[in-house]
Amino acid sequence: MIRMLCFGALLALGVCGASADEYWIAYEGNDWPENVGWTRGTSGGGAIRFLERGNLVIDSRASIRISDFYSMDLGGSLDPDPGEIFVARWRILIEEVNGLRDPAFEIRSDDRWALVLYFDEATVGSLFEPGIRASFEPGVYHRFEVRSSDMRRYELYIDESLAITGAFRQGLFQSQVSWGDGFQGSASLTRWDYLRFGVVPEPSTAFMAAFALLSRRATA
Repeated sequence: MIRMLCFGALLALGVCGASADEYWIAYEGNDWPENVGWTRGTSGGGAIRFLERGNLVIDSRASIRISDFYSMDLGGSLDPDPGEIFVARWRILIEEVNGLRDPAFEIRSDDRWALVLYFDEATVGSLFEPGIRASFEPGVYHRFEVRSSDMRRYELYIDESLAITGAFRQGLFQSQVSWGDGFQGSASLTRWDYLRFGVVPEPSTAFMAAFALLSRRATA
């Protein structure tokens, strides 16, 4: 896990602010999540897991009763302040889903507003927004990014292209980010390359261009 105010390279470019509330947390797929600050939750005995070439591979195809996911509690300090934006980015390959949905990514804001995104091999949907879905090419890695300045509305980008504009819904829990095999009743094989999130200054065009460029370089 890496926690820092901003990427050092962005500081060098002069596009990162100095607010004490800004942070950045990154899981890079080279260790078990529970070893680097995440809490593992399982059902049905948990999935078969292994680390391969900088990916966490989660294989729950043995049973639809299995779930295997990872959560981090931010203790009431997840949300952006005015002039800041919450950003979450992850790169995954969804090789197989047996059922309607299985891999998932979830945000719970400091005041209990929730966004849950779920996946099959070729689409992503929003659990609390019926009919909200976007498609992507199956069988290859894709980069996903969520942006929100108020934790009420969000934008979802797929490979740097805007795919969904939607809304959070009031939930029960707070200040959490979760991801992994999130559902019972389905089974899947998914490769998670990285997952990164944090609060950064409200982006200018130059900032987001530099942010995307440096993130692509980091995964090259």
